Amino acid sequence: MPHRQLNIKIMKLKPLYYLLALTVTIPMACIVERPEQKFETYKRNTSLQEKIATVGLSESLLPSKDFESFKQHENDRSFHADIAFYETVMSYGPITDPNPVFLLANAYIATNQQNYGISYFESSLGYFHLQMTDEVKSNYLSAYALLRASYADNISLISRISWVKETFKVLEDAENLAPNNPLAHWASGIIYSQVPSLFDKKEKAFEELLWLIGHPELEPTPGFYREVYHYLAKLYTEKGDEESAKKYLALSGYVDYEPKMLFSGWFSTTKEKGLLFAPTPWVEEVISNRVFAVRGFGFSDLHFVVSENGKELMSIDAGTQPYSYKAGYEFLLEKYPGLPPLTKGFITHAHWDHIGGYTYLKSLNPDITLYGRENFHGTIDRVLKNHSYTQFRGAGFKDDWVSEYKPDVVVDSISAFSIGESHVELIPVTGGETEDALLVHFPSLELVFMGDALMPFYGEPWTEEGFVDKALDVMDTTLELNPKYILHGHIGITIMYKNTQQLKAYRNAYKWLVSETKKHVRNGYSAKDIIRLNLIPPGMQDHPEIFIGYLSPRDHIIARTADHMVGIWQEEVSGKDPEGLDVITSVERGRLLQQYLGLSGNQVANALRKMMDNGDNELALQMAVAAEGRYPMNLKIKKLKEEAADRLRSSVQFFDPFKFVTYTEIIEKEHHPISKK
Repeated sequence: MPHRQLNIKIMKLKPLYYLLALTVTIPMACIVERPEQKFETYKRNTSLQEKIATVGLSESLLPSKDFESFKQHENDRSFHADIAFYETVMSYGPITDPNPVFLLANAYIATNQQNYGISYFESSLGYFHLQMTDEVKSNYLSAYALLRASYADNISLISRISWVKETFKVLEDAENLAPNNPLAHWASGIIYSQVPSLFDKKEKAFEELLWLIGHPELEPTPGFYREVYHYLAKLYTEKGDEESAKKYLALSGYVDYEPKMLFSGWFSTTKEKGLLFAPTPWVEEVISNRVFAVRGFGFSDLHFVVSENGKELMSIDAGTQPYSYKAGYEFLLEKYPGLPPLTKGFITHAHWDHIGGYTYLKSLNPDITLYGRENFHGTIDRVLKNHSYTQFRGAGFKDDWVSEYKPDVVVDSISAFSIGESHVELIPVTGGETEDALLVHFPSLELVFMGDALMPFYGEPWTEEGFVDKALDVMDTTLELNPKYILHGHIGITIMYKNTQQLKAYRNAYKWLVSETKKHVRNGYSAKDIIRLNLIPPGMQDHPEIFIGYLSPRDHIIARTADHMVGIWQEEVSGKDPEGLDVITSVERGRLLQQYLGLSGNQVANALRKMMDNGDNELALQMAVAAEGRYPMNLKIKKLKEEAADRLRSSVQFFDPFKFVTYTEIIEKEHHPISKK
């Protein structure tokens, strides 16, 4: 296992909780539908009284009584917003959705806080085992096993073998509880492939990973099998089968760089293609024979709607680049060759990843009609800003692809008409992201396309845009339409807000957060101060369907709201650490290390190692970048910089593409898509 030296006391474990959890029989089955999963809301233990307390200036949710020791403590435990959030909301009962369970486990591993994680999962298995179905318990045990395995090197040598064997028992129990649970097989395969040969688990590792390859329909999310290919490549290398090793390494996408952390999310970023939101090309038939989502071709998703009479095909947005739109459209036709010709396009907003392929769309047929907002010019002007980072749009991106865009039909008010006997409503709104947002409503299909109105960043992070207050109006407008299906411009947003249940719950949490953020900013809190408060609206614990949908944009909502309320300087609640007063860069940090502290390159490397061992990955990356300028020949510093960035990338791999790309570019690497078989 990767070597870890945590300079923190190992928390006392609770093995009796775990053993007790395994003896309980649960009659109720967990309902799972793949490849898209739908999860029942748990009925939380009513004996767990909701804990609310004043946090900053807000009445915010705290961990339940049995988990109150997991509260974040300043200067004691490194702060991570995702861990603080999940430890709070998941302390009120188990959830059927495995995503938060594994995101929390991943966050513990990425920040070297496995000791907290082990204790947290043992407590969860102990307190909530009576509420868990077999599949839910299997998920928790699989995540728990990953934490134990990644912590094994911190166990004393005299106890380590028994620790590892107990971890194997956890994996076996996870599989016995739910034999077809891909998460249990994934955890087993990843762990067995890394243990020393004396445990005789290599063949079992092959068996587990190949089982997953043989069940592609069980892949929980696109990209989850990336590490399956990666570790099969490692196993075949150990076996001396270089041909198979090369094949699976190519499938994993790790042809140029093997990250130092696990990656199973959907982002990829390369110099040539830029940022992709899906790790491999695929088509989802959202509504049989009528609505198709094409993913893996450019940053945004491509959506197509067949008209009621079956004679016309409508495109929602126009892709990221002409070549990616072309490839995506042709990929769709390969899968569904009988589709009618494209005749119409609806532009939900004029960001580069939604209009970049419009020239190809028009080349298919000069009579294709594009509908878009009348006030698109401001969005395009901001799009044309040149960035230091090049792996967002790709090396070949041309400004002409967006600068010459204009709609054929301008929409400045609610419009309704028929296309191929399909009733279409176009509803102009000021979206949360841009002022030129357009909702596309198909009443007979009970379907609304929202574009990026709820993009978690509420504007591109590098640009002064976003309309935080108006996003509430967009949600209300959409809810009034009462759609069965809600599709967004990117798969991640669609997963978070794909139905009215999720959207209603998010709308209420969003309104609360914006109000509380404004209250704090007016009283001298900076965005960073507010983020560290871990603001969670009371009652959130009863809405696991929006755990990710609230956490993903939370910090960005706070930052965007504060940005719109303050000047070039930002106050800070203590008054001692304001932003904007000084100009401290990596140059000054490098001088601190070498000139003022008098550290050698190896001493700096040791300090960076300690930072990461204690979970301070952001600090480690900042100091590593500074150190490189002063110790350019020290390879240890370079490797530690890569590890710090990989840990940060791993933490955001499911919900923050902009941070993912930025961290990737800081270490001058690429993260390739998973190759086609």
